[in-house]
Amino acid sequence: MAKKAKIGLPPVQLNDPSMMEAINKGGSAIKVTPVTNLEKSVAAVEPQQDVLKSFTFKIYESELAQIRQIQESLPKRDRDSIHDFVVKAVKDRINKQLRNKK
Repeated sequence: MAKKAKIGLPPVQLNDPSMMEAINKGGSAIKVTPVTNLEKSVAAVEPQQDVLKSFTFKIYESELAQIRQIQESLPKRDRDSIHDFVVKAVKDRINKQLRNKK
């Protein structure tokens, strides 16, 4: 079996004036400041930008069957996807925990 030919970038001239100017300009070092535990916990609770994350989780077949049974008992127009069902359940649990802490 023949190996696939690797596709490479076209050769770049290293004496390009704009490239040499950027190289010679250099940069500044990043200043690192120590972060306190309080700042870490605040950053964890209130992120600067709420980014959507994706992950996989495991669930027992019997629990999935229960979710499907609940969904089948609802009218078609009111049914949520399994994903939406689980997300709503998690949000409800979070809200319940927050109410209990107050």
